[in-house]
Amino acid sequence: MSHWQQLTEFVVRLPHRAGELARLTAQLRAAKVEVLSYYGPTEGRSADGFHIIPADAEQFREFAAKIGLGTWEESCFHITGKYRGGDLVGTLDAISQEGINIQFVNAFESGGQMGILIWVDDADVDRLTKLLSVV
Repeated sequence: MSHWQQLTEFVVRLPHRAGELARLTAQLRAAKVEVLSYYGPTEGRSADGFHIIPADAEQFREFAAKIGLGTWEESCFHITGKYRGGDLVGTLDAISQEGINIQFVNAFESGGQMGILIWVDDADVDRLTKLLSVV
């Protein structure tokens, strides 16, 4: 793995109406809030909210407060590097060997680069930080 960072994910509830996500992204663009990842349904039985991972958590907090957007936060880890087959398996295996419980993972490859987003139980955040620091 060439690089990792601990990030903050913000979960927001959006009204279930056409255009709400477009409106929010336009507001983010106007406020110059860089977003690394968006995902999730905005409504439905499996929806706990829409997930946003900004490049700068404090800037997003200020943005959300200014527009009255309710959020809750979770830590996540972003791992990036040159794609080599088996990287995801190796990463997940190293984490499991430490007994760290993964809640959610999102991995992708594009143009020879890979990215992995990993969420762990709150009790395991410090342990994963330590593991990634030595890998």
